[in-house]
Amino acid sequence: MKEFIMLKSILTPALIALSLTGTAFAGQTSTDTQLASAAGVAAGEYTTAELQNIITARRENDATSEKFYLTHTNRNEAAGDAAGQLAKLAGVAQDKYSANELQRIITAKVNNDQQTVAFVVSGAGRNTTDTLGSVTAGKAQLAGALGLNPADYTIAQLITLDAANTSGH
Repeated sequence: MKEFIMLKSILTPALIALSLTGTAFAGQTSTDTQLASAAGVAAGEYTTAELQNIITARRENDATSEKFYLTHTNRNEAAGDAAGQLAKLAGVAQDKYSANELQRIITAKVNNDQQTVAFVVSGAGRNTTDTLGSVTAGKAQLAGALGLNPADYTIAQLITLDAANTSGH
C-alpha cells in the first residue's frame, strides 16, 4: 500500500504536466514544434521533413533550397515530377540528367565536392558508346580479364561471358 501511495504521488504531477503540454500543441508533435523553433518558422506550417530541410539549407547557406521549402514550392510540384524536383535542388536542367546523376550532384553540393559536381555535370561518366568496335577503360579491363578483344564485344556480352566463366559453365 505504501508503494502505491508513493507511485501515485510521483505519477500524478507528471501526468498533469504531460496533459497540460499536450493541449498546448494539439495536432503538432513536440519534435515538430522544436524543429519549427530551431528553423525560426511558425509551428504547424511545415512538415517534419520540410523543417529538417530548411534547417539543413540554412546551416549550409543554401539559399535556393531554403527558398524552395519556405515558399512551399516543393508542395506545388506535381507528385510525379520527382526528376523536376531533384533538378531544382541540384540547380541544373531537368531533361539533361538521370535521377541518379541529379542525386549525385545534390550530394556533392551538400558535401562541397566541386570536383564531383563538375564530373557529373560534364557527362564524362556516361557510357553512350557501347557498341561493337568501341573500347572504354572498363570494357578493356573486363575483356582483358577474360582474355578477349574488347572491340569484339559489348559490355553486356562481356558481363554475360564473365558470369558464365565465374560460375564454371
